[in-house]
Amino acid sequence: MGFTPWIQPADVSGGPDDGAVFVTTFGLTVVFDLTLAIEVGMILAAILFIKRIAETTEIEAVSEHTETEGQLHSIVGREVPAGVQVYRVPGALFFGAARKLEAALERVGQQPRVLNLRMRTVLTLDSTAINALEGLLIRLKRKHVVLVLSGTPPGPEDLMRRAGLLEQIGAGNVVPNIEAALGRAREILGELESSNPA
Repeated sequence: MGFTPWIQPADVSGGPDDGAVFVTTFGLTVVFDLTLAIEVGMILAAILFIKRIAETTEIEAVSEHTETEGQLHSIVGREVPAGVQVYRVPGALFFGAARKLEAALERVGQQPRVLNLRMRTVLTLDSTAINALEGLLIRLKRKHVVLVLSGTPPGPEDLMRRAGLLEQIGAGNVVPNIEAALGRAREILGELESSNPA
């Protein structure tokens, strides 16, 4: 005759957030019913997932020392004109990540004339990120900074197009790669110089 193996309780060592979802779901099951507990648990888990994705997305300035892209998308060996800042946006772009971008820009003492966001590795974005990008675009325009997007994947680009964001940015300011972005930045700087001679 065999023995039944000991059944271990669920592992809730994922942290206090996971524990709170577990305890809340368990408590709702005891107090109310399983259906309500599952619904609330799924909503809490989804919110926790979005929070964690936003926390793991890093916005970083790109230089020859921090470059990790292949040759077509690499900044190594290319001249970044004075007055141009290049930022890489990897992963999922949710509301939290868009705010990280604004915080990164505020940390930089000198305001760029052209800001290039390299979107090549953006997996997805949501409507709150589109709203945050629209807000960022408005603030950049007030400061006379031109936004250029480079390498945006088809899915996120389609979402931005349907939301009207690409139209606000300008068709010429949405380019396929870093080389085109730097070329566009030079054009913009030239236009700014000719319209505001020293």
